[in-house]
Amino acid sequence: MQNILKIFPESIKQTVSAGAPIVIVIFLFIVVGKFGVAKVAEVRSELKSAQKTEETLTQKLSLLQTLSSSVAPKANLVSSALPDANPSLAVTSQLKSLAFAQGIIINGVKAGSGGSSASGLHEVAVSFTLMGARQQIFSFLNETAKIAPLISIRKVSISGAGGGVSADVNAVSYWADLPKTIPSVTEPITDLTQKENQILTNISSLVQPSFAEITPSQGEINPTPFGI
Repeated sequence: MQNILKIFPESIKQTVSAGAPIVIVIFLFIVVGKFGVAKVAEVRSELKSAQKTEETLTQKLSLLQTLSSSVAPKANLVSSALPDANPSLAVTSQLKSLAFAQGIIINGVKAGSGGSSASGLHEVAVSFTLMGARQQIFSFLNETAKIAPLISIRKVSISGAGGGVSADVNAVSYWADLPKTIPSVTEPITDLTQKENQILTNISSLVQPSFAEITPSQGEINPTPFGI
């Protein structure tokens, strides 16, 4: 570089020497400036995304706080109407309680092991025999739509005449697996629709199964319960 500058007059040498730092600064400004602008744009994009996420979470929190007072108490009712396991025991209990309330006799209650249906729900077949007055049996069958777990009557065969008849009934009850995943925290949610609120209202009116709680007996423990 110095050898090249020797062929130029002294004035040009001084001009080049004085201008070189400026050229270097301009070059660095262009290179670094381009990187800096891209970085600023990236930071602004991330900031905008974070603000949007914060807004979504704030709205979700507000909605969940509103729903918690009205929907949360109904969660157990929903799981009772559509359990996450075979509801045979609860269905049997409900049918026997309903028969007692209607003043008819129910026997031969049988429930299968269950299987999947085309709708994605699990189904369990339930069969039983009713004996009583015809009108009482019809009333019983209508009332099965008002108990939980949900029951659908598939087939009824009535025999006999006059005051006393018997009916062989084939029904089905349902259960469904609980969700295996939950929505992303940042995914927005919406309030319940009018139809969804109506479903919750209908479920709330169903007769829930009740099971007696057996308390352990009081008294001293027998040290030799088997007489050994």
